[in-house]
Amino acid sequence: MPRILILPVSALLVLSMAGCHKVQARAELKKGNSYYTQEQYAKALDYYKKGLHLDPDATFAWRSLGLSALALYRPGDNDPKNKEYASTAIDAFQKYLADNPDDSKIEDYLMATYVNAEQYDEALKFIDQKIQQKPEDAQKLTQARFNVLAKAGRLDDALKLVNQLPAADRATALYSIGVALWDKVYHNQGNFSVDQKTQMIESGLNAEKQAMDLKADYSDAMFYYGLLLRERAKIDLDGAKRLEDETAANEWATRGNDLRKKQAAQKPAPAPAKT
Repeated sequence: MPRILILPVSALLVLSMAGCHKVQARAELKKGNSYYTQEQYAKALDYYKKGLHLDPDATFAWRSLGLSALALYRPGDNDPKNKEYASTAIDAFQKYLADNPDDSKIEDYLMATYVNAEQYDEALKFIDQKIQQKPEDAQKLTQARFNVLAKAGRLDDALKLVNQLPAADRATALYSIGVALWDKVYHNQGNFSVDQKTQMIESGLNAEKQAMDLKADYSDAMFYYGLLLRERAKIDLDGAKRLEDETAANEWATRGNDLRKKQAAQKPAPAPAKT
């Protein structure tokens, strides 16, 4: 005769309670979905947390919990509650990706949250992890690494990556570095000395020049080349050199403006609306 497994009453009770928890968890998650569709993200977040507490195996819900926290997060706001939303979103996305590693959309959300929360080192670690997992995506991920370094203000490190980028992206990368350096000098972020400003201006001019060498009709790079010359003119001690930089800055601004107008005129007119 086949043996019949008889479970003790205590085990049956545990199984019954587990089943009840799962049913209740689904009800809480369903309420979370309802509030999310109504854009009541704070309430949705609470119900997703309740559902996952009742049923930790419902890992699919970490995605919704993370998106709810992300919807509440405001980049640049240093209020503790707001920072908590960023931490909640990051934690939820990490837990979701542990079971769903191929969800590229959530990877993008996680990366964006790292950067917006200024957790640059964590973003770089995540990129390194993805390169190890998917070496075939190394080129795309190098672009992401460059963007993070530039956003973090680590422009020297970003410059070292430029030659690793696809040729089509190098001009844009160099241009963005020049813009970032101009911004730091113009707004005197960090109260830089004259020598520090001079070094950043020269690096910015070099970056914009390389961008224009790669893309001859780069009108935006021309504008910022001129703006960087204006910053150099401000700290020129030699009057003749100051005048030379101011004159060159005006010429680059005019050249960039004329090219932009020409490019706008060459754009095809939009198709007429269908009636």
